Parts: sequence; structure tokens; C-alpha cells
Amino acid sequence: MKALLIAGAITSGALVLATIGVITLLVVDGRSGPPPQNTPTPSPAQEYYGADSDELSAALQDDYTDEAEADDGSFMRPPARTNFLIAGLDNQNLTDTLIVGSFYRDTGDIKMMSVPRDMYTRLPDHRLEQMRAEGLRPPSTMKINALRAFGGRYGIYYLKQQLSEMLGVEFHYYVEMDLSAFRRIVDAVDGVYINVPVPMFYNPEDQDLIINLSPGLQRLNGAEAEGFVRFRNFPTGDLGRNQSQMEFMTQIISQVMTREAIMNEPLTMANIVLNYVRSNVGLDAIRYIPYVRNISSDSVTTFVMPGRAAYVGGVSWFLPDAQRVPDVVNQMFYAEIVRETEE
Repeated sequence: MKALLIAGAITSGALVLATIGVITLLVVDGRSGPPPQNTPTPSPAQEYYGADSDELSAALQDDYTDEAEADDGSFMRPPARTNFLIAGLDNQNLTDTLIVGSFYRDTGDIKMMSVPRDMYTRLPDHRLEQMRAEGLRPPSTMKINALRAFGGRYGIYYLKQQLSEMLGVEFHYYVEMDLSAFRRIVDAVDGVYINVPVPMFYNPEDQDLIINLSPGLQRLNGAEAEGFVRFRNFPTGDLGRNQSQMEFMTQIISQVMTREAIMNEPLTMANIVLNYVRSNVGLDAIRYIPYVRNISSDSVTTFVMPGRAAYVGGVSWFLPDAQRVPDVVNQMFYAEIVRETEE
């Protein structure tokens, strides 16, 4: 039993969640399932980038290869690429942290991108109708971090669908956790070493969040790590924040894979995940166990969402660059899979 827990811990943490969980993906979501209404097949970038939608849609498919979906027909063999979505929720069910990524089965590569919480998004008519049929009243345009909250009990599904259509990518799995889970998981692996790039101080009266970190290499506990990934007072705004999140994810992968705490505390990790993390992966994680050996710190590549910050109507927004987004999406989700040849 202990061996199974350890295998599951290494698999899920390094593979799909890749950052903050160790067995995060072994949890079966407790909801009754996705919304009952039928949803049209996603059309890449349709209705989101105006006149550029056709070009974006075509560019997203240029480098697509059927190899991404190929396998040997075995139930226990995962897809060549596993696309995932990670959402970290604050106490208002806003996605304070939002990450998309892909795991390449045969090479062990993990590619990730932090999605700016202020990113502009517009709900297509079919999604508005679907949500309103559920008694919800979302606005037609919003920041991407608000969609989870507007979506009610099916918020994570609406968010996954929205990002799927915006990027032209189908996400196999999602993981969502609240901030308590984040802190507990980092503490359970005895913290993470991070080089804090700038002084980070934040102590608002109306939030239960205090950040007080000095520059330099240091080992952060759960509360400090939360402050590190949530700090946003950078000269570049959300872009600086996204870079910090990607740095944290890279470091936790490289450090946790060799951390004795994982092997010593599988039951502690299981308890955290079962109580604080939600996912649609379930026992699918077992399929990835043979491929974990390919993962290392060198396997991780991080990307930045192309775009710019802007104030519109006195509100801060992140506006994605429709001309450059396809290149990043192609590199992350549709790049050629290069297998090592056997000697």
C-alpha cells in the first residue's frame, strides 16, 4: 500500500500538476459532472480575436500532428501529450493563479504558461446561454480570473472550455485548489528554495495576506511561498508576477523530485489532497507511472503569454497579442515530439 502511495505521489506531482502537489491528481472530483447542456465543438480563437480569428485559428493548426494523439491502443498508455489546467483559488473563488501546460509522454518534457489573471475575455453566445440556463448571470466580457466565480458549481468547466476555445487546445485534466492546500503542500515537502528577485512587501487591511520577503536565495515555507506567487507590485505588473510563478514551478519540480519528504510522508500528502484539492484525473494518474523517470529539472520549459497591460475605463486589463499567441501555443502544445533513439 505504501509503495502504491509513493508511486502515485511522484507521478501526479511531477507529471501533471508539476508544481504543488505530489499526489494531487489522484483525487476524483466530487461534483456531479459537467453542465448538462451540449456545448459546440471548440473553434480555436473564434469570437475572441475579432478580425484576426481566422488567421489565429489556421496558425494554431499549422504544426499539428496526429502523433499528439497516437498511442498503441493500450488502456494503460497515456496520450503522447497530456494537456492540463491548474487553478489556484482565493477566498472569493477567483483564480488568483492560472496555469496551462502540457506533458510530453515520451520525452518527459513539461511546458507551462501562466495566464494573466487580468486577461480580457469575452464569452461566446453559446456559453452565455448555457450559463444563464443554469440560473447564472455572468457579464459578456470579464477578466479571465472571474469566470470561475461567475460559473458557480460548474465554474471550473466553464473556465476550461473558455481557455480551450481561446487557445485552440483541448485540456485533458484540470486541478484546482484553494490557498490552504497550496500552503499545506509546500510545508509538507519542507519548503522550497527560491531566489527572491526584488523586495516583496504587501500588507493590506482588507485582505488576509501579508507578504514580507527580502531579496536573495532562501527557503520559503507555505505562507511565504504563497506570498511569492501572489505578489504583483512589479514594474511590469502581471508579467512580473507570471514570471515569478513560472520560476516557482520550475524550482519545485527540480527540488521536490529529490526531496526525502515525499517518500517519508505519503499519507500526509494524501490527506492534504483529499481534503483541499479537486481534479478530474482520478485513477488515470496510474497510467503515467512508467514515464515519470524521464522528468528532470531540465525537462521544464516555461512560456510568457504575449500581450500588454492597459488601463481601459480606469480598470487594469491584460490584452493578449493575437499575432503572437499562435506561435507560443504551437511551441507548447503542438511541437514535434522528438523521441530518443535506443542504442
